[in-house]
Amino acid sequence: MLRGTRILVVEDNYLLAEVICDFVTECGMQPIGPASGLETGLVHARETPLDGAILDINLDGRFCFPICNVLVQRGIPFCFLTGYSDLAMVPQQYRHAPLVSKPFEPEEMRNVIDMMLSGQFTGPLMRAASSKGRAATGS
Repeated sequence: MLRGTRILVVEDNYLLAEVICDFVTECGMQPIGPASGLETGLVHARETPLDGAILDINLDGRFCFPICNVLVQRGIPFCFLTGYSDLAMVPQQYRHAPLVSKPFEPEEMRNVIDMMLSGQFTGPLMRAASSKGRAATGS
């Protein structure tokens, strides 16, 4: 991973957001945020220099897809971090993004961030290896 890489963290659960930011820092990257909601995430997505983003799909009852739209327009890669097992709500145009299930394993997240930053997507909605078969419920 690239030292100093700027990763936007959008997660509405404050404790999990802090864990993700700490993890990003431990990997030598710079966390941006955390943004706890759609509006704050959109501001960062539009205005902040970014190299990638980790997005919770459900942000306090609102989907993160408007943030995805801005990131796609800017050419910034992203991955999803979610507790959902049914991913039918993800619009087709975002199904190329890697996905990590909550709770995440550090090695799994590291691999997904590497994949995201290198552009090595194997979508549609490619689940990280350790997320496959994991039963997940909303968040």
